Amino acid sequence: MSELRYRSQTNQIEFQDSMDKGPRIGDAVLGGRYSLLAQVKASIGGGTVFLGAAGRCRYCGETDPARFRMVAHTFPEALGNKWVISRDECDGCNKIFSKYDDAIAKAHSPCLTLGGVKGKSNKVRQTGRSGGDSVISRRGGADGQGINVFSNNADPAQHVSVTAEGVFRMTVPVAGVPFRPRQAYKALAKMGLALLPDDELNHYAKLRAWLLDADDNVDFPNLGVGLSFASVGNAPPLVVGALLRRTNPTDVVPHILFIFSAGSICLQIDRKRYERPTEPRTWCGRPTHRA
Repeated sequence: MSELRYRSQTNQIEFQDSMDKGPRIGDAVLGGRYSLLAQVKASIGGGTVFLGAAGRCRYCGETDPARFRMVAHTFPEALGNKWVISRDECDGCNKIFSKYDDAIAKAHSPCLTLGGVKGKSNKVRQTGRSGGDSVISRRGGADGQGINVFSNNADPAQHVSVTAEGVFRMTVPVAGVPFRPRQAYKALAKMGLALLPDDELNHYAKLRAWLLDADDNVDFPNLGVGLSFASVGNAPPLVVGALLRRTNPTDVVPHILFIFSAGSICLQIDRKRYERPTEPRTWCGRPTHRA
């Protein structure tokens, strides 16, 4: 057995071992204010995880078997998900949600490139247009993995400096990648809805309708997203999605939180308690029947 093959197998065992640890469904988390409502974990070497029951789309209610021919990734493949698949997402909804998946991948393009997240076709996306003023890409080959950074038409005096403590500092302009923030947010909302247990799903009809309208114009006070970026290098090939539900119905915190981690990035969304009645209830806000 070669050293490289041994390392690969060891890493897979370590990944799977880490996936088996942590809180279980119903366990208290975040100081007891929340409990774990739903969770899915998957990684390289762990096989495919299927969610939902085939035959009825949980988003639009479609039941025609001919409308369930596409592979529906529960989490975007562009964020590194190769293993979690939804059986209860029809082709029509999958087509709508693909716009949202594209938006969230573009929104986090620099993190995906720097982290080395392998998306569609098992490739790491490039940030910036080839030949443009700023390009960040990954390279492979005999010399191993690496990061290429190109910055054209930049003044070195503005981007290279040495601090008073003698620390060399270099800043690199990052090309903006156009995307629709609302659609990127909808991608996260859809992921959370995919994990929602059936007894909670019926309380979120407005959210489902909002997700199915790719061109809605609902006026939200904010659509905040929490982001953390763990490392620059080779992102661990894993995805984790979790729903947390508050334990006290009268507590002044969101009813449900969704937390998602893929490779080197972690995302979280929640909503304020002052969301207006005319807005679609997000799954992480309060259902209409709760305090």
